Amino acid sequence: MDISVVIPVFGCPGAIPDLCRRLNESLTQMKVSYEIILVDDCDKMGSWEKVEAAARADSRVKAIGLARNSGQGHAITAGIAASKGDWIVTMDCDLQDAPEKIHILYDKVREENLDVVFVRRQKRKDPLITRAFSRLFHRIFSYLSQLPFDYELGTYLIASRRSADYFVRSKDRGRDFTMYLVWLGLPHAFVEFEHENRFEGKSSYTFARKWKYAVGVMTTFSNKILDIPIRFGLFCAFLSLLYIIYALVQYFAFNGNPEGWTTLAAAVFFFGGLILSTLGIIGVYLGNVFDVTKDRPLYIVRETINLEEDKG
Repeated sequence: MDISVVIPVFGCPGAIPDLCRRLNESLTQMKVSYEIILVDDCDKMGSWEKVEAAARADSRVKAIGLARNSGQGHAITAGIAASKGDWIVTMDCDLQDAPEKIHILYDKVREENLDVVFVRRQKRKDPLITRAFSRLFHRIFSYLSQLPFDYELGTYLIASRRSADYFVRSKDRGRDFTMYLVWLGLPHAFVEFEHENRFEGKSSYTFARKWKYAVGVMTTFSNKILDIPIRFGLFCAFLSLLYIIYALVQYFAFNGNPEGWTTLAAAVFFFGGLILSTLGIIGVYLGNVFDVTKDRPLYIVRETINLEEDKG
C-alpha cells in the first residue's frame, strides 16, 4: 500500500463525513493505493458514531476506538501501528489541514528522496492567546531540548515507514510525533501551507490539557530542566556569600548589628519554595521513569472496524 492517512479524532465530529469525502477525492486523483485510519481518542462527544459510520460505508476507512482518552500522540501511535502504507500522512480532524495538498507532500518526499516533509502553517487561524502560548512553549522547548523546533509545525506531515516505525517502537510517555521526527534527524524538508478555518466549534485543548502536554513533552525530550535549580541555587549561594561578607563588615568595622528578622523570614520562605519546586521537578522525572518501568500499554483499543484482525 502506498499511503496511510492517520487521523486522531477528538472533538469536531461533524467534520468526519466531509473529511473522508475530501480525502477520498484527493487520494483517488493521485492514483495511489491508500487507507484512511481514524482513531477515536474516546472524546465522549459523539465522534465514534461518525467514525463508525464512515468505516461501515467505505472499506478504505479503518476505525480504531480507544478505551480511554490517551492523548493525541498515543492516538497517532495506535493509528501508525495499525497502518500498512509505505508512507504515513498525519493530520488533524478539524479540516484546518487541507486534504487536497497531500499530493504536494507525496511528490516532494519521493522526488527529493526524503524521509519526512513537515508543513509550516501560515496565517494560523487559531486565537491569539493560543498562538502566543504555542510560540512561548516551542521557544522554551527548543532551548531545553537543543532542537531547532519551529512553532509553525503541526500534525500535518508525511513520513516514511521507517521513521514512523521508530516512533511506534519508542517507549516515551510524553509522545509527540512531529517533535520525535525532528529529534530523529532523518532527511527532511519543509513546505508552507495556509492554515484553513476550523470546520466547527473550537479546540478542545483546555489550558490544563496544554499544561499537562507541555510538561510531559519537555520532561521526555530534555533533562536540562534539572540544570535550572542547580544554576539558580549556585546564584543564590553567591548572593548569600556577599550578604555574609556585608554583615561581617558591618559588625566588625561599624559595630553594627543588622536586623535580620524580615530578611531571615523572606529567605526561609523563598528557599523553602525553591526546594519544593526542585523536588517537584525531580518528582516529574521519577514519575516518567515509574510509568516506563510499569510497562503498561501506551493505549487500549476498545473496538476496530475494517482492520485485518477483525476478520479473525
